[in-house]
Amino acid sequence: MGLAHIGVLQWFEEHRIPVDYIAGTSMGGLVGGLYATGMRPAQIRELVSKIDWNDILGGQIPFEALSFRRKEDRRAFQNGLEFGLRHGFSLPSAATSDKNITFLLDREALPYSQLKSFDDLPVPFRCIGTDLVSGKPFVFKDGPLGEALRATMSLPAVFPPLRRHGTIYADGGLMNNLPVDVVRQMGADLVIAVNLNISPFNPQSNQSLVSILNRSISAMITVNERRSMELADIVISADLQGYTGNDYAALEKIIPKGYEAADGNSSVLARLAVNEPGWQQYEAERESRRIYSVPTPDFVQVVGVEGPLSRDIEKTLADIVGRPVDPKRLEEEINLVSGNGRFYGFSYHMAERDGREGLILRPNEKEHAPPILNFGFLIDGSDVSNVRFTMNARITALDVGGYGSEWRTDISLGSTWGLGTEYYKLLTSTSKWFIAPRASATSDALDLYDRTARLAEYRIRQLGGGLDVGYAFNRFSELRMGYQASYLDTSLRVGDPVLPTPSGRVGITSIRIGLNRLDSPVVPRNGQILQWRAQWNDANPGSKGGFPLSELSFGVIRPVSRPGSVYLQGFGGTTFGSNDTGIPQFFLGGYGRLGAYGSNELRTNQYWLARLGYVHELFQLPPILGNKVYATAAYEAAKAYGAPGASRLPTDGAVGIVMETLLGPLAFGGSLGDTGHRKVYFSLGRFF
Repeated sequence: MGLAHIGVLQWFEEHRIPVDYIAGTSMGGLVGGLYATGMRPAQIRELVSKIDWNDILGGQIPFEALSFRRKEDRRAFQNGLEFGLRHGFSLPSAATSDKNITFLLDREALPYSQLKSFDDLPVPFRCIGTDLVSGKPFVFKDGPLGEALRATMSLPAVFPPLRRHGTIYADGGLMNNLPVDVVRQMGADLVIAVNLNISPFNPQSNQSLVSILNRSISAMITVNERRSMELADIVISADLQGYTGNDYAALEKIIPKGYEAADGNSSVLARLAVNEPGWQQYEAERESRRIYSVPTPDFVQVVGVEGPLSRDIEKTLADIVGRPVDPKRLEEEINLVSGNGRFYGFSYHMAERDGREGLILRPNEKEHAPPILNFGFLIDGSDVSNVRFTMNARITALDVGGYGSEWRTDISLGSTWGLGTEYYKLLTSTSKWFIAPRASATSDALDLYDRTARLAEYRIRQLGGGLDVGYAFNRFSELRMGYQASYLDTSLRVGDPVLPTPSGRVGITSIRIGLNRLDSPVVPRNGQILQWRAQWNDANPGSKGGFPLSELSFGVIRPVSRPGSVYLQGFGGTTFGSNDTGIPQFFLGGYGRLGAYGSNELRTNQYWLARLGYVHELFQLPPILGNKVYATAAYEAAKAYGAPGASRLPTDGAVGIVMETLLGPLAFGGSLGDTGHRKVYFSLGRFF
């Protein structure tokens, strides 16, 4: 709602009313800070109109910028829920990252990085933060302008607070949302306060936890605003009743509300106007203080982290040195550095060190992590009368035994029980080669269906370990070669025997390649993904000898319109004619694997499956509930060689809805297949 201030400033400029000092808090601080740099109201309006506010408030590091292992995490845990274990179990300090709002502010403030004081801006400026350590308001009057604006925008529970020089700064609205006293202290003879008149609290309406929290903060802010208005010479009240703090899409209606409020006070404000020559002189003086250029950096320095980590980051960003600063490219590089999972992001500004101009980067490190705790659910409703539920957790400790090395532990409870751990060790801090010893114990449920009738439930237990040697090509792809040895035990829990139940040693030598260039881990709109494995099973329970195996899966998705994308997925596997494998190696049937068929209805040692689909964006969910809602449609065709009861070419078509919720993608719909197969399904935890 603070965007209404843009309309007030626009009216001032149209009526030749000069501003000698400006101060603001929160969104008022953002608008005031941009105006103080010399931007005109029309330019500020154009800037904010181009902002994707869902992206700003989401603040996620782009999926493409994540390291390969963090991509694996986001694919495995598609809800984005992340907790920390640095000081015991702890929640993040905010609901979202401040990365994107920090980029926006640093980008606009970069030319003014080295001002001694905010008095040297085209319009002298102050903004207000709340010092959470002392419990007092703090007036930002110097230092990096972007950091000052970021501090005053630190909405509690929305953005992480700003940590600087041993203290913690949050949104200044908690203490002084209308800083009349501040501009008075700056030297203003006459102070104009711009007040936002919001809807009154309705005690009869349904009050949620969020609405009560918002009202409590609003009541606190209202008290200090009333005190400030009493100190002002002129008060402009913008009527914003009917709007809320989440109405970013309504900015084209909110900004004019400020203009209308100023126009409503025209009889009073007109006395402050200057003549045309006076206005031209004012504009010329303001323009003479504007800075458009940024020095070419002679060095990059990372502050706020210690030891080899800062040196490694500086080395990664070394190609920025000696080149004109390109904010877009710089922010892309910062995203790549942040993609290892340790940081929310970085702020940046220019500074002078020993007579040289350099780029200073300060990371916004996650206070709660590492170690990182991911948490999620998988619900398989392929059979609505036999829903499978698994709760998963992953603990990742970063830089264990060296920069870039990590220790990952997975825990599963529910339909699948499991405990697994892997140590990922880079051979050197700059090497792409790694070794990865691992161990695991799992107990999986395997349901076998004939259409909608459950034939049997098996329990497959496995205990073992392995060692991989691999090469991380880049953040998109990885190669692994290794050996796995384990003990496998199978048993029939429900129904009649359909499969053998062998027990014994498993030995696998394998080579695996993974590629992920999707633009989203949940519902991608563009990109491709590939997984391939080739292996030799020298031992497998129920098999009299060794046998080879290879399996490939891929997906390609491309946008065809702003809301729509088409995708093609392919899957295939073979044991190269070896049928003496004990339990069949591949299964088809169920959600995502020939959905109209019963779960694992087709059992084979050789298969292929193709899926052609379409996904169409319907609407945006409120941020507190999730992201977007999509309609989907797909056609599948498959071949399961030698599978008992399989038709010559099993096919089906499916339609459904996918919702990107805070708990993960929730999908529900129905499938209709050949030979009378049909299914209604739902799932939580995985879509593409």
